[in-house]
Amino acid sequence: MYDKALKNVAPRLENGESVKAFAVVADKASNMRIVRIKQIEEMPPAMALEVMRRSLRVLVGKGDVGATCLVYIADNPNKDSNAKYVLVAEMEHIFGPTLAQITPYTDIDGNTKFGEPVVVESKPSIFRYKKEDGKAGNDAGQQKSSENY
Repeated sequence: MYDKALKNVAPRLENGESVKAFAVVADKASNMRIVRIKQIEEMPPAMALEVMRRSLRVLVGKGDVGATCLVYIADNPNKDSNAKYVLVAEMEHIFGPTLAQITPYTDIDGNTKFGEPVVVESKPSIFRYKKEDGKAGNDAGQQKSSENY
């Protein structure tokens, strides 16, 4: 899923296009597809990310999605790095594994240069999502049975 996301986003970044939150999802049969929401392109990045998260929770709640890869651009939290931005891919599976792959990148004279990705554990934001009060989220928390996965 990460490879499909990177193949989709890299040319856009290299062409200087803006990239807002999007996702790659896999269904029960491991068929992958890209999910984009047209209206997100007009939203501020933080709002676009939240709209995509909520939309994925609804999609997951329908019971047909087994894994998600939420992709977005963020400022690089490592101020000592030469890379100004990071490409974040938050990957979640219905059975629980959750991680994020963070790839630093920068634009030098119109050329996008990617650094080495770092994989970190992350909290669920789509499957098994819990609100700040500790209660299950209203969308993905009440999943259909996973016995067919």
